[in-house]
Amino acid sequence: MQERPTNNFGIAFILATLIAIGTGILILALGKNGSFQLINSNHNQIADQVFKYFTHYGDGLMWVPLGIYCFFYRRKYFIAVIAGVIISTILAQFLKRVVYPDELRPISYLSEIFPVHVVDGVTMRRVHSFPSGHTTTAFAMALIMAYIINRKAWSAILPILASLAGYSRVYLAQHFPTDIFAGMCIGIVSAILSLLIYRRSIRYLNGKDPLRNKTGVRQRDMFGKRH
Repeated sequence: MQERPTNNFGIAFILATLIAIGTGILILALGKNGSFQLINSNHNQIADQVFKYFTHYGDGLMWVPLGIYCFFYRRKYFIAVIAGVIISTILAQFLKRVVYPDELRPISYLSEIFPVHVVDGVTMRRVHSFPSGHTTTAFAMALIMAYIINRKAWSAILPILASLAGYSRVYLAQHFPTDIFAGMCIGIVSAILSLLIYRRSIRYLNGKDPLRNKTGVRQRDMFGKRH
């Protein structure tokens, strides 16, 4: 089976990495609390409603339609989706529940010293702040989807949508930017590992190098490099 070139994935990977770096710079410049206040204090009624619902883009259930689509229409990518779910969930939940189980959410940590903005109808969480599971899911799913779709426009759009999901978690006072930054990094790493597992599985199932086409010419890998 011929494996298509996946040069456009590099766009999504680079953009997601730049967004994560930009978030890290913001945190270094303003600190954990200062960066939270910058985002959370700039609010309006329209943004309240938009982010109230858009934040669900990072729900774990968002993997379900992608998994169903791949299973029925793009079955060879199904293993990448399953790997993405497992790896991102294990990494994020291990840190959240085992390593940092007592990390307080903004509403618990800052409410006495800063007028935290909350949106009506949003259930406020008080513990298990680090890292952001929604952001982890959003970034892992965005990069895997960018790989599957392999279109320049979507390779640019998907990381931006993921970053908005992360932004919504701070806007809604569910997380600190440090939690979002960690979620971005975990999501990116999870996607890369998942796609490596996918390519290994294709090589194993096909019994040949998935980067080599029928003419024997090596095609480009997920980062656009020719092998």
